Amino acid sequence: MFTDSAELPVAGVGVVLLADIAHWAETPAAPTNFPADNQERPLVQIYTSGTTGAPKGVVLAQRTFSAIAGLLAEHGLDWIDWKADDRSLLGVPGFHVGGVWWAVQGLNAGVTNVVLPAFDSYTAVQLIRELGITTTCMVPAMLGMLVNEPGVTRADFVSLRKVAYGGSPISDVLMCRCLDTFDCELAQIYGLTESGNTAVCLPPADHKPGSHRLAAAGRPYPGVDIRIIDQAGADVPTGEIGQVCLHTPARMLEYWRQPAKTAETLVAGWVHTGDAGYLDADGYLYICDRITDTIIVAGENIYPAEVEKALCRHPAVADAAVVGAPDDTWGESINAFVVPRTGHDVTGPELAAFLRGGIAQFKVPTKYVFTTTLPRNPSGKILRRKLRDELWAGMRRNVN
Repeated sequence: MFTDSAELPVAGVGVVLLADIAHWAETPAAPTNFPADNQERPLVQIYTSGTTGAPKGVVLAQRTFSAIAGLLAEHGLDWIDWKADDRSLLGVPGFHVGGVWWAVQGLNAGVTNVVLPAFDSYTAVQLIRELGITTTCMVPAMLGMLVNEPGVTRADFVSLRKVAYGGSPISDVLMCRCLDTFDCELAQIYGLTESGNTAVCLPPADHKPGSHRLAAAGRPYPGVDIRIIDQAGADVPTGEIGQVCLHTPARMLEYWRQPAKTAETLVAGWVHTGDAGYLDADGYLYICDRITDTIIVAGENIYPAEVEKALCRHPAVADAAVVGAPDDTWGESINAFVVPRTGHDVTGPELAAFLRGGIAQFKVPTKYVFTTTLPRNPSGKILRRKLRDELWAGMRRNVN
């Protein structure tokens, strides 16, 4: 059944309800596999977000969209699940792997999908409240807009039973607000276009206020393996930071017409993510940052995401981005670009004093630039390279 916007209780909203598509599932909300004639058949070509370089066309196979759901069902896990009466809001854009993956999971389960032509928090709150949305998938920036929408209360989100989120780090402050405002199950998903979207999940059971687990990306799904390697490709000890590598049945086939780039990223079936992270003794993955965004001050590695999260704990800070700038003495220095909260004033010295004691002294930025907005791609990820390129203009190389 296709319902146009004129029939919806939300006036003027251009959404489409996709429901009662019985042929997508043998029974309602029971995940089923696509036809098994050729699971390696290319099904989707989708482009990387290009936060660190030019986008590349990632070719994903038919298995990408069925493998994880099948493994979750096989092991009886409800980390990402569907109910017969679910109404799913598609918040992540369809050109992002998370948007395509989430839409297909809903269709495959036979539930109702509510599709936004473009995300805006006012309309999203309306839809959740008036259409009884039960589940959605968003990036943290979208969740932040929801909880900060003027006039919203917990009553606007009472229909929600589960919210999945991922795509970029989430601050401690925003996490606490989401836990309080939504009052439903939260599941963090981690992956990338090359891994076929989600490969790791922090399940609802680990979303407890004050839990140290909230800093983790989560645990690998059944059938997914993780390695943390050094620059030579050797495994590093538990707790040590290195490059995160994923072996997942949902992994990409190739980069379209880029065999050399494919060979760099997909090595013996392992996706080399370019993310820096570590595993703890219980097998939980912690993401520190992109390897390419690492700042090196006097030989010490600094991961911007850690500093950004610390800055966003300040009550006057709405958003922050941290990049390395050339420094003749230390190689690089740390520059922070800060968006103050509306109606709040804050200075660089105040922020530096706030950070001391919370993070190591050598990680505290030496320069603060105050701005009204930060450059982001359409998926909500901060484009640090745009900020960094301006600081390194005229240099022979982007490392000092």
